[in-house]
Amino acid sequence: MTNRILLAAALSALPAAVSSQALFKCVDAKGKITYQETACPAGKDQKKVDTSHAGKTDWERAANEKVKRMHESAEAEAAYQQRRARQEQAEREEQRRKEEQEYLKRLQAGGEVPPPSPPAK
Repeated sequence: MTNRILLAAALSALPAAVSSQALFKCVDAKGKITYQETACPAGKDQKKVDTSHAGKTDWERAANEKVKRMHESAEAEAAYQQRRARQEQAEREEQRRKEEQEYLKRLQAGGEVPPPSPPAK
């Protein structure tokens, strides 16, 4: 019984181990195609084969793609929010500068002028 459990565990780990290895497609001068785990010898065309989906079901690939898209969307939203916050901060700073300049002009023109209001946070 325990041997079966160990065998099942070992076999279930096999696709994960296989998918992490590099696989190369080699084509010789005669057009013969071979696949191997090492780089192709000189004189053969070489193409690295994507094995990232090896051993995965369509559902697993779809789930991984959905997670990837959600992560990219969240990163884009965070970047947008950061740009927006920087823009709003710059606008508040510009408004504060304008109010300060107006205050200084009124002060130089004479007369009593209340100080500008503190910036809103």
